[in-house]
Amino acid sequence: MKHLTLLALCAVLFAGCGVNTSGNIDFDADDIQYEKDSRTGLCFGVVASRKSFNASTTGLGVTCVPCDKVEHLIK
Repeated sequence: MKHLTLLALCAVLFAGCGVNTSGNIDFDADDIQYEKDSRTGLCFGVVASRKSFNASTTGLGVTCVPCDKVEHLIK
């Protein structure tokens, strides 16, 4: 019975979680910012996006990128 209760609780909690996607995202490659983590020496590309006139459709993307390719773009 404990397992069933736990499973039901998890189902209720995660039922409202999801990823909303939209095909109409404003994105400009010039908006990508590059940062270098001084602790690890890794470089990251970071971009935030938002659908025009709709604050509920937003996104934040972070990915590791090769430092030698983006060091000249790091501010």
